[in-house]
Amino acid sequence: MLIDPRILEETADQAAGKVRWFSKQRRRKHNGALLNKIIIWMFGPLFLLWTIGLVITYFIAQNIADAPYDRALSDHLRMLRHEVEQQSILSGLQLSPSAITILQGDPGHFIHWEIRDANGNSLAGNRDIPLPDNWTYERDQIRMRNETLEGHSIRVAYIWGGRDATGMPFLTVVAQSNEMRATLQQEILTGMLTPQLIVLPLAALLAGLGLTQGLEPLSILQERIRARRANDTSPISAELAPAEIVPLIAAMNSLLARLAAANDAQRRFVANAAHQLKTPLAGMRTQAELALRENAPEKMDDSLKQLVRGSERATRLVNQLLALARAESPDTPVQGNMMDVDLNDLAETQTAQWVQSALDKQIDLGVERSPFDIHIDGNRLMLAELLNNLIENAILYSPEHGRITVRVGGDPLSAYLEVQDSGPGIPLAEQQRVFDRFYRMLGTDSDGSGLGLSIVKEIADLHKASLAFMPTNQGTCLRIVFSQIDGIKRQWA
Repeated sequence: MLIDPRILEETADQAAGKVRWFSKQRRRKHNGALLNKIIIWMFGPLFLLWTIGLVITYFIAQNIADAPYDRALSDHLRMLRHEVEQQSILSGLQLSPSAITILQGDPGHFIHWEIRDANGNSLAGNRDIPLPDNWTYERDQIRMRNETLEGHSIRVAYIWGGRDATGMPFLTVVAQSNEMRATLQQEILTGMLTPQLIVLPLAALLAGLGLTQGLEPLSILQERIRARRANDTSPISAELAPAEIVPLIAAMNSLLARLAAANDAQRRFVANAAHQLKTPLAGMRTQAELALRENAPEKMDDSLKQLVRGSERATRLVNQLLALARAESPDTPVQGNMMDVDLNDLAETQTAQWVQSALDKQIDLGVERSPFDIHIDGNRLMLAELLNNLIENAILYSPEHGRITVRVGGDPLSAYLEVQDSGPGIPLAEQQRVFDRFYRMLGTDSDGSGLGLSIVKEIADLHKASLAFMPTNQGTCLRIVFSQIDGIKRQWA
């Protein structure tokens, strides 16, 4: 059964379109989540403040509505007292037409009034106006309070200190319905809150649009990163990025730089391992084939011995490659594994592991301790690897009946480890090149890989230590100096 290629192309296009659609939806979801979070933290407190503002506005409107009516009520109170002071209460009160007109006011909201004696007994007016249970005889002090009369809320004002024509003291009371106050208060609230109710949603809408546009650079940055190839670790350009996300781009570039360094270290390790392991593996295979073809036991034993030596060289090479990879890895947690290291104890412990190898070659291997206790902050495992490589190189290149000394020393500003041997020495022109990987001086017959000093240098760099060849009459003396004052703890006895 044949399938039309155009159908396959259309199907592929549809699949690609669906992938793009899902990718876009996912980006929208992430952007929407960030936008929603910003809006919540922005408008949540804003709406809380707005609610508090409504409460404050309510009380302000209430005070604004009460002020003019309270002033008018006070004027009515004084006018009534003045009218009563011109007459005799016991002979009966007769208000003037102007006073009656003022007190009547709006037919729907007329003023109630009452005159009482010093004992609170009603003398004239509306005796139903309630008074407080406890009222004082403060002269000429107007007091006001809200009460209820015939099921309606009223505002009551009273003043003590008036005297009629006969000198009789009296209490003057006036009251007015609160309906007009409530109406004015509602109008004030409506006038103050209507603009807020209109402006606030518009402000929220405009702020949401502004945030959406403001987050657009993040979407563009996301697209640029998504379009990159998997092996592209070049820095991300921050030319068109807003200043707010430049630190984010800088952090991403720092991560890309570390990732590139890790990838380079991995590629170097693979290349070095492949290059260096070809020779010993090929030799081992050749010796194995020779052993299979040999019938004589003596020759077969020689091939097997060569096979064992080749496997030992390959094992040593692999261990050195792994040590080098750990030392040069940008993710090596050296600082996190720092501990107090006693250099005298480290030198004795690591030297003791090479005593048998030195005896096999009849080499005098010893340690010269510092007369003082010298401690540094370092990674003990890596420092042990550093010292092992120095001692191994010294044994490897020293002749029989030679001499190797591991020495520890220091002064108030630094501490050092050094290894001195009686080998052929390293010419001055070669002293910098010996730290290159797989570099071996010409004329060297020893079985080495050229990685020992490279490992030493990497570990020294991780500890911010320096390497120096010290002058000596014979052989080589390499010193590692730890000069970070804040990382050295010495106990000078």
